[in-house]
This record gives sequence, C-alpha cells and structure tokens, in this order.
Amino acid sequence: MFKDRIVNYYIDKSMEYGHNHLNKKAIRCVDKILFFDKNNARALSFKGLYYAFLFEKEKSFECFSEILKNNHDDVHCYYRKGLACMELIEYEQAVDCFKKVLDVDPHHPIVLRYISSCYLYLGEYDLVFNSINDVLKDDGENPELLLSLSLYYDALEMYDESLNILNKIIEKNPNDNDALLQMATVYENQEMYDDALKYIELALNINVDSIVLKSIKYNLLAHVGDFEHSLQGFDEISKTCFDGWGVMELYYIYYGGALEVMGKYEDALNLYDEYLEKYPNFPKEMIENMKEDALKLIK
Repeated sequence: MFKDRIVNYYIDKSMEYGHNHLNKKAIRCVDKILFFDKNNARALSFKGLYYAFLFEKEKSFECFSEILKNNHDDVHCYYRKGLACMELIEYEQAVDCFKKVLDVDPHHPIVLRYISSCYLYLGEYDLVFNSINDVLKDDGENPELLLSLSLYYDALEMYDESLNILNKIIEKNPNDNDALLQMATVYENQEMYDDALKYIELALNINVDSIVLKSIKYNLLAHVGDFEHSLQGFDEISKTCFDGWGVMELYYIYYGGALEVMGKYEDALNLYDEYLEKYPNFPKEMIENMKEDALKLIK
C-alpha cells in the first residue's frame, strides 16, 4: 500500500513536469520508482515516453522493450509506445501499437484520433477517412472523431468543411482547447491572421502557460503588423525552461517565420543556426528548409 502511494506520487510528479515540457526532470522522478522497483511497467512506460520527447529513440524503445519482455499484452505500454512513436516520427510503428489498444477497445475515440493523425502524416488520406468514418456512423457527435475529420478536411484544403465541424464542437464545448487551436490553424492556413489570432487568444485563456500557443500567437502578431509585441513575446519564451524537442522546434519555426515576416532575414538565419548547433540530435529537416528559403530571400 505504501509502495503504491510512492509510485503514484512520483508518476503524478513526472506527469506534471512532462506537461510543462521538462522531460529530464520527469525522467528523474520515474527513476526514483525504478530505483526500488526496476521492472515497474508504469514507470518504464512513462520513462520511454519522456525519452521520446527528448528524441532519444534508442533509450525510449529500450524502456518499452523491457516491459513487453515480461508482458506481451500490456495495453498501457502499447498506448504510450504509440505516443512515443508519433513523437519519434515513426508513424507506421505508432499505428501498429495503437491497433493493439483497439484490439481491446475497438471504438476508443482518442486512439482512433491518433491513428488518423498518423495516416495524415503518412499522406494516406483514404485511410484517415476510413479509420473514423464507420465509428462516426454510430457516434456522430464524438468530439475526438469530429476533430479528426476536421484535420482531414484541412489537410485537403477543404477549409469550409473543416470550419463547419469545428464550429459544431465549439458550440457544444466552448472550452475545447484542441478545437480552438485547430480553428486558428485553419484560418492561418488561409492567411486570415486576425481570425486565427482571435481563436489562439481564446485557447490561451484556457491554457495560459502553453509555449506552443504563445509561439503561434507571437508569430500571428508579426503577420498582423504588431512587430513590437511579437518580438517581446518571443523574448519572453526564450527565458522559459523547456526541453521537449517538438515544442522547441515549433518555437524556432514560429520565431524564425516571424522574423522573416519582419524582413529580419539575418536574425532568422542566426536563429536557425542556433537550433542546428544546440540540438544536434533533434530532427533538422524543417529548420534546414526554412534556412535554405531565408538564404534565397537574402540573395
């Protein structure tokens, strides 16, 4: 009983750190569990997920392999490994893991949403639609599945269809953070920056400390001509501690993009070089492409 309380305490503490993109601190928490219970599946699965957020693929997969060595049917392990695979850009492996969860709960809406997201990243648009359509026939009001459908339409540049679905979700739940963020994304994709900014502000009212939402906001401020507050905002983020690779990459992408909108191409290039030098194990393709485009603008 006492052991369970200790495990729950450090798992909860690790999740708090993970939520704030402090994955190294999260790992230290679960290591306290593994110190006295080296085979604890919960601790190992969370540790594998936190390593994925640091883009340390080998260490992440080692954690999950250790669990599955002792229990081939650990559904929670497959769920978190699926999340880790998504973070590690291993979308086909992620789908395989999530299908293990669906073997137990075939209509799990969050898992179906993740699977459809993987198919989107893989460009398998028919599979996106098919993965959620049958379930939507029976549960047409499920917000997770509706959000997946809106992402599908957005990817196909069917913006009106995407917005109609998102409006339906928000009408029922005005505080659905994912729907508000996606609404902003759809407007941003159409270069309707004022509308996008409105929905990002609504999302930030719910999740005031989100680095991702702040990065998007300050990028949008550059697009609407408020350069001063855009630069102030990114400077504020730069003083925040976080170590998740995905959040880090988005910060650099949105900051660099804002600098380019302002015509500060040299500053943008310096920023891209900073990312490439400071985080050599993180994915580089997106930043390298942005750097290449910025160099063309200078020439």
